[in-house]
Order: sequence, then structure tokens, then C-alpha cells
Amino acid sequence: MLASSCLFCYSLYMAKEAMNDYGLTIKQQKFSEAYVATNDAKQALFDSGYAPVVRTDTGEIDQSKTGKRAQQYLSNPKIRAYIETIREEVIEKVAWTAEKVIDKMYQTYLRATDNNDYTNANRSMESIAKHLGMFVDKKEIKQEFSNISENSDEDIKKLADVIGLKVVKSGTGIIQ
Repeated sequence: MLASSCLFCYSLYMAKEAMNDYGLTIKQQKFSEAYVATNDAKQALFDSGYAPVVRTDTGEIDQSKTGKRAQQYLSNPKIRAYIETIREEVIEKVAWTAEKVIDKMYQTYLRATDNNDYTNANRSMESIAKHLGMFVDKKEIKQEFSNISENSDEDIKKLADVIGLKVVKSGTGIIQ
């Protein structure tokens, strides 16, 4: 009879304790979050406010039994499900792909144009265009030639035509 009344008292106590959407108490939720943060079940037990198992003879923390208690919490299916949900959310937040970056830049562009912020709208569009390869940086290569006779200009022009360059004369030499 005493055991059943204790079970009833425990049930009443648990019914009063707030539960989250996963059916976890606040301490269980804290334990799950601390475990994801540290990946250490025993540390998560302490961080979430659970008391460690203490040896009655010495008053010291029994590391072995405290570790077993932490593992028992980890074996709770509701806690495991919540831990997996948190991990998936963390992975989603840190996993950036080119598609996600482009989408964020496009969202920035839309918000900027809605707010008449054309500087940031243009920056977003430039970044998207660069990613798509729409802008090509042009480079000018200058080469000075020395000891070139007047007759070799024609040879240089022919060579430039073959490789697709334009020859322009300058005061210091020929620029390609």
C-alpha cells in the first residue's frame, strides 16, 4: 500500500512539472541541450541541475554511478528524440550551400528594394551575378619591347592577330 501511495505522489509531482512539446520536463530539456553542447552526458547532468550520486560513506561524488545515471537519461526515448531534433537544427544552421547563400542574397535584395536601399540591392545583385559568372574581369597586359626596328611592327601585328590581341602604340613602346 505504501509503495502505491508513493507512486501516486510521484505521479502528482510529475503532473505539476511543466512539459515541453516533446513531453520533457524542464530539467530533461536542459539536460538534452547541455548534452548537445558538450557531448558529455555526465557534464550535462550537472549543468542541467541534477544532483550527482554521492557516496554515503565519504560524501564524495561517485563518478561511476553518476555516469550510469547520465546514461540512463540518454537512453530515454523522448530525450533521444529531442537531442536528435536539436542536432538537426544545429546542422541546418551551420550547413551553408551556394544555393542557400544565393537565396539569402536574393532575400536581401528584395528587402533592400522594398526599403529603397538601392546600394545594398545593387551589392546583392552584383554578388549573385559574380557567382553566376556574368562579370569577367578584364586585364590589360603591358609589355615594352626594346631594340625593335620599324620593320618588325608588321610582324608584331601579325603575331597579335594570330593570338587574338590588339596592338596599340604608345610613347614608350607597344602595348598589347
